[in-house]
Amino acid sequence: MILLLACSSEPFAIGNAGNEPVAIEGSAAPDSGVPGDTAAPVEPLVTEEGVGDYIAANDWIFDDSFVHRIDIQLSDESFALLRSLPYDWAPADLSIDGVKAPDVGVRLRGKIGSFRTIDNKPKWKIDFNQYRDGRDFYGLEHLSLNNSVADCSYLKEKLGYAIVGMAGLPTLRTSFASVYVNGVDYGLYVILETPDKDWLERTYADPEGNFYDGKYLYDYTTGAFLLLDFVDSLDDYYQLEEGTDVGHADIFAVTAANTAASGSGQYEAITSTVVDWERLHTYLAVEQWLGHNDGYALNINNYRVYFDPSDGLMELVMWDLDYAFLEDSWWGMSWADPRGVLAEGCWADTDCRAKQREAVSTVIERIDTAALDAELDRWDALTNDLAYRDARRECSAEKVASYRQWLQDWLPYRTSYMKTYWDLP
Repeated sequence: MILLLACSSEPFAIGNAGNEPVAIEGSAAPDSGVPGDTAAPVEPLVTEEGVGDYIAANDWIFDDSFVHRIDIQLSDESFALLRSLPYDWAPADLSIDGVKAPDVGVRLRGKIGSFRTIDNKPKWKIDFNQYRDGRDFYGLEHLSLNNSVADCSYLKEKLGYAIVGMAGLPTLRTSFASVYVNGVDYGLYVILETPDKDWLERTYADPEGNFYDGKYLYDYTTGAFLLLDFVDSLDDYYQLEEGTDVGHADIFAVTAANTAASGSGQYEAITSTVVDWERLHTYLAVEQWLGHNDGYALNINNYRVYFDPSDGLMELVMWDLDYAFLEDSWWGMSWADPRGVLAEGCWADTDCRAKQREAVSTVIERIDTAALDAELDRWDALTNDLAYRDARRECSAEKVASYRQWLQDWLPYRTSYMKTYWDLP
């Protein structure tokens, strides 16, 4: 159930920095399960003046009991801009299940693997305060819409982030949506919570730490790309998403520790001054369990870096799972020889590798494959017809079915694989 507050002429929540009042739309999000159907307005429980620091409940956006409907309305100028400059922000009007959010910023997302033009089936990023500074939508500044063009099942990210959370790591909320652009059906999408300041506030007791993007850098003109890792000459390329600019001193410290620890026989002891190894062991175990070929350990890609102010230690945050649930050999890689320097250093160190083995055992115990199997059945029933009817999907109907079966088969298989790989009982 969604808690509704303050009637206002503003259609969505105004940012709460500096104890500014927060205006929240006085009509309910849908509870009927019918996309586009909205409940009647209700009386506000709190006045706009009295709402203070309150952030409106937004769990309804990630309710996966039904498929949401998202409408993006673009002017001719905005459509043309996104066609010629897809990564530039363009103004749009948005609605989610009939709850309107006018004058938002939208742009396309993705690079080599999943970028699609606006005339096809693009990924989207939505910025609710791009054109109205300080304004949120039910406590969210951003929202991501993933096109699943690299995932014929449409379910990898939904399943993957469920596993990440089940293993005890910070995770992202997800749901499904039918997306329409100027009234044209763009097909079935995954709604994905964006890791930003709002996510940090929801996830960490102290959300004021530095948060960096670890995805690869891509030259759209030449097609050249640069993978980022904790090695000399790459530190300055990490993009600070949230926090305080310290000239990448925190990233440099991780690089220096890795350099000092490599080959020392005390890899974890030395790097633990800057790295939260309890979290990182779990993170690496989950990446391997997921078969996340495009993650940090194997491809040095698709991760975020957070320095928790409570202890100053660094941890990695999982991101972009459409290339998960794959065998390492399919990409010419091997879990026996990870490329990410933190994984490589740990694997090469006897004590660190032993602790990694213990973390794998713990992750296996935490992952409830029976519960996940039931969830897969539910998500399959919910989205199956829409997946088959998606005119913009790039997979055959047979591949939709086979990819979904692959995920079902992966659950029991991967537990067995991990036990064999790490020689666990």
